Amino acid sequence: MLDIRLARPDDAQAIHLILQETWEESLLFDVFMDHISSPEHQVFVAMDSGEIAGFLSAFLVPISIPRWEIDLILVRSTRQGKGIGTSLIEKALTYGSHLGVHCAGASIRIDNYASQRAFSKAGFTTEAQVRSLFLWDPLACESTPNVPETVHFIPVDTLTYRGLWIEGFIEPRLSVKEQHNVVRAARNSIFHEDRLNTGLFIPDSFKHTLAPDLLTSATDFGQYHRWAYTYK
Repeated sequence: MLDIRLARPDDAQAIHLILQETWEESLLFDVFMDHISSPEHQVFVAMDSGEIAGFLSAFLVPISIPRWEIDLILVRSTRQGKGIGTSLIEKALTYGSHLGVHCAGASIRIDNYASQRAFSKAGFTTEAQVRSLFLWDPLACESTPNVPETVHFIPVDTLTYRGLWIEGFIEPRLSVKEQHNVVRAARNSIFHEDRLNTGLFIPDSFKHTLAPDLLTSATDFGQYHRWAYTYK
């Protein structure tokens, strides 16, 4: 019997082991504890035959139009194909409906077909535009450059990393100088906040508009589709 419930403190070690056996990553235990005690973050676990078969983490993105972001979902390989992923997503969507948001989102690798099926079954759709995730390392700057008002820096603490998302970079089009200012300011911010990296998703159709030296100084972390869910 499958049971989806909110994570508890004593679930941390099991989630840590699942991360290690699947992705060879470690759980940030302090972030996990913060998430399960904050109404704007949450972790859900799927219990199957008395053990954790998978889990999902999600958080509120506090921008002008807030959204409920499903950040990480992982189902043990021995339990896949049983609808556990879809059940976790549906539970997370129900939780998000009480936060006053109108939409939910997720970024899924273009070759992660299992996740795509699970999100589709849960009611998500995608425009299938390919987006590359570019990441920059911390960099101390003597002064913080001016950043356009359209750009937002979103500090993100997930179960596996601490980073900073850059949003509002694509529309309206930024000049080369503005692009450099945004990335430098973000890199400076993560340096002083001791975060791992800063990144943004660039649609492949817009990649030619990005300053070439920004591309060469970034790590290309793969290609994704954005998936969205609209609450009725």
